[in-house]
Amino acid sequence: MTYGQDCSDLIISEYVEGWSNNKALEIYNPTPAAITLDDTYRLIRWSNGDEAADLDIRYVLPLEGSIPAYQVIVMIQDTNFPGQDTMIFPGLREKANYLAPADYDAGTQGCRVVFWNGDDAVSLQKKVSDAWVDIDILGEIGVKPALAGFPNQLCGWDNTPPYADGNGNYLTLNQTLKRKHNIKVGINRDEMNAYGPNSFYALEEYDSLPVNTFDSLGFHRCDCQILSVPDYKSQLQFHIYPNPVTGSHILITTDFEMSEIVLFDLNGKMIARTEQTERQASYTLPEGLGSGIYFVRAYDQNHQYISRKLIVY
Repeated sequence: MTYGQDCSDLIISEYVEGWSNNKALEIYNPTPAAITLDDTYRLIRWSNGDEAADLDIRYVLPLEGSIPAYQVIVMIQDTNFPGQDTMIFPGLREKANYLAPADYDAGTQGCRVVFWNGDDAVSLQKKVSDAWVDIDILGEIGVKPALAGFPNQLCGWDNTPPYADGNGNYLTLNQTLKRKHNIKVGINRDEMNAYGPNSFYALEEYDSLPVNTFDSLGFHRCDCQILSVPDYKSQLQFHIYPNPVTGSHILITTDFEMSEIVLFDLNGKMIARTEQTERQASYTLPEGLGSGIYFVRAYDQNHQYISRKLIVY
């Protein structure tokens, strides 16, 4: 495995910063072989601009187990810890397959990692030649986003330069971030500061989804997974009616069993995702969807898809 090249190592594929303890991190394996985590990978939360969190065991979580080829782990706080079963929403609990320590005051390894609140950087590290190296970073290590004049007010990286002054719409606070499908490698230390300090702009590599959005956890679409498409694929039928549409409902009909329906805007940003197992579905467009051109993808059971243009008046 070659470090730092496309499709060669783990990446952060989704970040959830929800209400209370509803936090999650999805890690994706973009390679054609399983990756063993033990003694090789760890997760660090760099709290409030801290640059020495890697020296504090409470903020360092060694990862264990393995991630199969083109699959993910979804990490949340341990719901077996007293009180967590009521603090973490059922929709998030059912998506998780990796439980992190949840006793914040335990003083033990990794007990404060899955507690980000919008102004903390998170990094995935790998041991390379006996040294720990950041292979993917969300946020900017050493920076604490803050609103001028209100240093103690909770803040997050936002969508306007310089991205850490709290003057734009927050992207890492009360948000879900889903990695774009064309991102094939993580952000290392050099790339983190490639454009100078306070330059982390989440929308360059992530789609932003509303707070407490969990339904996209558990899978990741990435261009690293190249699927061969049989010739018969071009003969498959996929219809949308009515199209154009003036209301909020459309009928989607295919001649194959779908696995999900995903709606994208013209920029490729995912707007909504719905699991679907039938060949026909009555689909409700997201509330507040504006007029314009969109793309609807119908995925089959093998995760291949067909797209159709949808015009909304």
